[in-house]
Amino acid sequence: MELSTPAGTRRWAAGSAVAAVAFSVVAIAMVPATVNRIWSSSFLPHAYCYLYDRKLIALHIGSDAVIWISYVAIAVTLAYLVRRTRREIPFSWMFLAFGTFIIACGFTHFMEMVVLWKPLYWLAGDIKLITAVASVVTAVALPPLVPQVHEMIRAATVSEQRGQLLERTNAEMRHLSARLLSTQDNERRRIARELHDGVGQYLTAIKMSFDAALSSDRASAESQASLADCQRLLEHCTTEIRTLSHLLHPPLLEEMGLASAVPWYVQGFRERSGINVELEVPSKFGRLSEDVEIALFRVLQEGLTNVHRHSGSKVARIRLEITSNAAILTIQDQGRGLPPAAAPNPGVGIAGMRERVWELGGEFKMTSASSGTTILASIPLQGKRREQVSGAPV
Repeated sequence: MELSTPAGTRRWAAGSAVAAVAFSVVAIAMVPATVNRIWSSSFLPHAYCYLYDRKLIALHIGSDAVIWISYVAIAVTLAYLVRRTRREIPFSWMFLAFGTFIIACGFTHFMEMVVLWKPLYWLAGDIKLITAVASVVTAVALPPLVPQVHEMIRAATVSEQRGQLLERTNAEMRHLSARLLSTQDNERRRIARELHDGVGQYLTAIKMSFDAALSSDRASAESQASLADCQRLLEHCTTEIRTLSHLLHPPLLEEMGLASAVPWYVQGFRERSGINVELEVPSKFGRLSEDVEIALFRVLQEGLTNVHRHSGSKVARIRLEITSNAAILTIQDQGRGLPPAAAPNPGVGIAGMRERVWELGGEFKMTSASSGTTILASIPLQGKRREQVSGAPV
């Protein structure tokens, strides 16, 4: 009978229900005679039929004992599974029906061992009757579930395919984000050089003209005062341009490496923010690959910016270290930490740090509590970029 349609399922359920009711009526009608003779022992045990052959008896006892113990173990396991997963697993009652059927089958084998020596055939028959009822109930209940189970499997397959598609999309977006960050670094380098070599040189030339005008004897006192004000503004502008150029891409990072650029940046951060920053850098800290140095420096910049803008902490601690295979940067503060609502989505800056580190095969961790926030970035010394989309985490 076709069960893939609701009508077919209903017809099967109706027919099976009628059969189950008829079987149950016959079984109940047999109960009085069964109860009266349940302990009857007027028959010969099976061992007599086996001619008391020890090997044959051992074969039957051993086989029935193993089957009985296994069936009981399976039924108990199913009951435990339903108890632990009754809210998650569908059709949990069906597992209980299977468990009842299985344990009833097990006890029929147990009675096969008993009747070898004690001819309690009526009791054995009663247990077989219980097994038969459990079998019919399970057989009646199972077929209507076939379309539902099929639909669940189909839905699970679609969900898995969508999950794989989402995973690939997330991986592609991670790589796109990493490439955007790399492009941003190159653009920062270009703008920094333009500011230093272009605008900076023009400002220097203007300052030289002001210096010459101020030293001229022909300038009046009023002109001298105006020129002096313009010179101070020009010097301030030159300093700001130079600082902006260095922040966009510190020349020390290319010329001397991370070990020199980090102390320079931390010192400037102390002066600008008023936050006391403790810095730990090993005395022997050699040059790293360009990608690793840029990534760690940008993490340092973003981390200290977050300390200044959001944490409210007056102290921060920076530790830079090298192990046998990785460079590790740790940033700690004693601020208020991230609010619970922001923990799942901490912001663009933190996401950018994570992408930089991940793209070089590293590990990024951030822990935040009311006592402060800790950021740890660990990047392999070789700093190989990830290229395989299939290996990207989600």
